[in-house]
Amino acid sequence: MYARAVEPSGGNGSGAFIVMIPPRLRLENVTKSFGPVEVLHGVNLSIAPGEVVGLLGENGAGKSTLMNVVSGRLSADTGEIELDGAVLKLASIKEGMGLGIRFVHQELSTIGSLSVAENIFLGDYLAGKSGVIRHSLLVEKARKVLASVGLEDLDPSASVDTLSPGQQQLIEIAKAIVVKPSLLILDEPTSSLTSFEADKLFRLVRDLTGEGVSVVFITHKLDEAISNCDRIVVLRDGKLVSSELASETSKQKLIVHMIGKSSEFNWRGSAARVGETRVSIRNLQDETVLSPIDLDIDAGEVVALFGLVGAGRTEFMETLFGFRKAKNGTLKIDNETCPLGHVPTAVRYGLAMVPEGRKVRGILPSHSVERNISISNLSALTRLGVVRQGEERRGADFLSKSLHIRMEDGRQEITSLSGGNQQKAVFARAVMIKPRLLLLDEPSHGVDVGAKAEIYQIISDLAREGMSVLVASSELPEVFALADRCVVFSCGELVGSLARDEMTEEKILQLAFSRH
Repeated sequence: MYARAVEPSGGNGSGAFIVMIPPRLRLENVTKSFGPVEVLHGVNLSIAPGEVVGLLGENGAGKSTLMNVVSGRLSADTGEIELDGAVLKLASIKEGMGLGIRFVHQELSTIGSLSVAENIFLGDYLAGKSGVIRHSLLVEKARKVLASVGLEDLDPSASVDTLSPGQQQLIEIAKAIVVKPSLLILDEPTSSLTSFEADKLFRLVRDLTGEGVSVVFITHKLDEAISNCDRIVVLRDGKLVSSELASETSKQKLIVHMIGKSSEFNWRGSAARVGETRVSIRNLQDETVLSPIDLDIDAGEVVALFGLVGAGRTEFMETLFGFRKAKNGTLKIDNETCPLGHVPTAVRYGLAMVPEGRKVRGILPSHSVERNISISNLSALTRLGVVRQGEERRGADFLSKSLHIRMEDGRQEITSLSGGNQQKAVFARAVMIKPRLLLLDEPSHGVDVGAKAEIYQIISDLAREGMSVLVASSELPEVFALADRCVVFSCGELVGSLARDEMTEEKILQLAFSRH
């Protein structure tokens, strides 16, 4: 229960009395597992009406899972959840929304082909008695909501796909507050916002909490959390490890809570390095995120690229490989200048990439395992327009065995494999062209512990054979398990480079937070 001072109507303060009110949200011993892996371990948390609680933790700590349980997207395995004193048994997000719970995710869900007003009231169109949507009323209502999020100058009839990412993020928040929520969950809400837009957002949050709305603020930006939250709680490995008033904590204390005591990591050991510079990157910059980047990578070296959400890790990888247009910069591989901005050219010069999210840019879901592996080298396996299937099968079979891909037959569809084996097939595709520089974006994301260890071994073996490897990872244990060196990005800048003997969790995180 929370104590609140209440002033009798017309009182002068002398007659104020204390009443006890239930918390807006109460979690008791909440657990959640995915298969054999328990990702939430007996979480206990209470949030008062009108309170802003910052929810912090490393990637994979359980923050989003916990809030997905609260919002109804996931169900808890055990434990109890109460909203305003009533026990919740949510079967869906829709049920949670009906009770006033709104979860604004970091990933945009706006529909670009619709107008701003249509996006705000999507699913709740304002219709007249005839059932026809009253566009004028839609626009009028949208103007009021837009003003509340600092977009009073935005045309409600404008198409959403003409807006900046920051404006679209504010549209997402506008959608969530059309009907005043009781609990508003914001996941990295300022990741796409300018400082001016972020200030507007935090003024809105304070207006909402003044009306009794409770807010959960998931963020990696420690200064923002300290400045704008009443209380900050930290999850580590699925456990709630600290809860402190924002006014009584510091960035340093929060980092310690997030990483805990230093752990022992199983590094692969020194690689048989050639010692010569294989890759030279100068002044690399994309159109949107990256400040000019300089980086050298030796033959046989594994360089980890660490950064928080929005730091520019993926953008850097994609610009090197040609998925994204480079604004400036040069790339040299063994002193050969590789033109930027064209994937086939990058492949020809010896680059290969295993992208983040194998289901989006990785696997070809309707094709066989062997075709998924051989597609990177299909031109070499083709004669007079016909694929030499025997040679394709032999090459794919050799790599499948080398990388321990568990399957019945190379001709089966790749979607029939486990996530870890799908990921190893994407690795096999990259390795098939014998690259000089291998780009890995979150290489072990979404795979089990056993598959992760096998993937680490693959990376280690490739480096020992002299391949240069650049690994973008949001997991510090992965950085320590793989890297000869760690470079850290923050807000699109390369802010530091740490040799193996200089690497600590604290140093890496301090660099990662340095531009926030």
